[in-house]
Amino acid sequence: MHLLTLIRTNYYLKIMARGLEKGMKRYLLRGIRYIVKPPAPETIDSLVGIEKILIIRPNFRLGNALISTPVIDAFRERFPSARIDYLATDKTFPLLQQRPIDHFYLLSRSAILRPWKCVTLLRHLRAQRYDLAVQVSGGSTSGFIVTQLIGARYSMGSRKGHQRWYSIEAEGKSSHAYDAIINLTHQLGVACRNRPLLQLTKQERSQAMTKIRQLTSLHSDHPSDTDFIAIFVGGHQNKRWPLAFWLMLIDAMEAHKIRYVVFLGPEEFRLLAPIEQRLKSSLYGSLCPPLPIRHFAAILERAQLLVTPDSGPMHLAAALDVPTISLVRQQKSLAFVPRESYDTILWRPEINTVVEAIQANVYGQASTPPGHAISVTNYPKQCVTPQPSAAPTYSS
Repeated sequence: MHLLTLIRTNYYLKIMARGLEKGMKRYLLRGIRYIVKPPAPETIDSLVGIEKILIIRPNFRLGNALISTPVIDAFRERFPSARIDYLATDKTFPLLQQRPIDHFYLLSRSAILRPWKCVTLLRHLRAQRYDLAVQVSGGSTSGFIVTQLIGARYSMGSRKGHQRWYSIEAEGKSSHAYDAIINLTHQLGVACRNRPLLQLTKQERSQAMTKIRQLTSLHSDHPSDTDFIAIFVGGHQNKRWPLAFWLMLIDAMEAHKIRYVVFLGPEEFRLLAPIEQRLKSSLYGSLCPPLPIRHFAAILERAQLLVTPDSGPMHLAAALDVPTISLVRQQKSLAFVPRESYDTILWRPEINTVVEAIQANVYGQASTPPGHAISVTNYPKQCVTPQPSAAPTYSS
């Protein structure tokens, strides 16, 4: 097994690697405070000669990359003739394809073991002499470091502490991750979509329909019947749900005769055997094999509904305007869950509550309307269902 794969899939190695990474970033931040002087405050109208822009979001989490996608269209609308580049990662790059970007720079996980690659990348970015560097996430240390070290004439980002770090500063923390993007682009004076965005091709959609027919034909006498509920088994660390929960949900879907397709996250291979075993006698469910992320997205786009923990596919569904049922275990997840009128948020639900929410969203058979959190035992008083932003939206 490749060393980086081993680190990513082993809980203790992952914690240790993250600690080392944070320690390195702390030392870099201390150095930056002494080297970089606070820039003069600017407004978007006071900027002159904006011909080259770099949007910075070098994060390996799919959800974080998706959350940043509306920024691209907002800057393209505000600066239609400018060259707009994007610093991403090799893992998240597929999600950004088809967006109006002139050039991508990709950071690889191998840079963890080969730090000189980061130095080479920074030198190359400095040589581009960008007019404006945009730090998308206020909480990203790596993005912040890149923004400060590439030598752009102007910089833009969310306020960080008491010291000014950017020429144009947006408000700091937001109650919801999607609103942070709207706050960042507010000063551009253009509309910004209030949820992620993903653009698929006709070929990807065609390939997805072929795969869906293969999956659903196992339990249908009608080849054209491709309706299904998507169930994503995955998540990150404490956001995950135990195997027993998913097996009970599969049993409940069978008992209620609801057609479904199960998708496993890349770190859930240990659950493959028991889920496959449970699905052997299934009359309504199928297990989708691992797929490239864009192929998976094209299949997800055709789902009636996605049932998922706080995860990357949750944001993928939001980008595709697919209704979600978010299974929340931690209060901090409430700042990330989709919050349109057709989305549902469940706090540590029982299986019958999940099935009720599925029926409410798809079949209208339950009393709880879609778009609302269903009250369950131990729902914390301070948890409030996030409401959609009032910012202008547009369809994809």
